[in-house]
Amino acid sequence: MPNYSYTCASCGTFTIRQRMSAQHQTVQCPTCSQMASREFQAFQTYQLDQHVKKRIERGQEPRIVKGKDLQPRTQQKQNVSRPWMIGH
Repeated sequence: MPNYSYTCASCGTFTIRQRMSAQHQTVQCPTCSQMASREFQAFQTYQLDQHVKKRIERGQEPRIVKGKDLQPRTQQKQNVSRPWMIGH
C-alpha cells in the first residue's frame, strides 16, 4: 500500500498509508478529525531547485479565473475574397 500525504488546516502535513482503491482527495486528520486535502508530492523533488519545486507543486492546483479577468474576444475578419471562384 502506498503512502499519501495530506494537509490539515490546523495540524499541518501528515502521511497515511492507504489502499490504492481508497478515496484519496480528502481524509479525516488523525489528530483533530477535520477534513484534510491531499498534498501533491512530485517524485525526488529533494534534488530540484526550490523555485522549480514550488512551481511543480503550484501547478497541481487549479487556477480560478473570473469572467471580468478574461480578455474580450475580438472578431476575426472573414476573408471572402476568392478570385478563383468568381465564375461559379
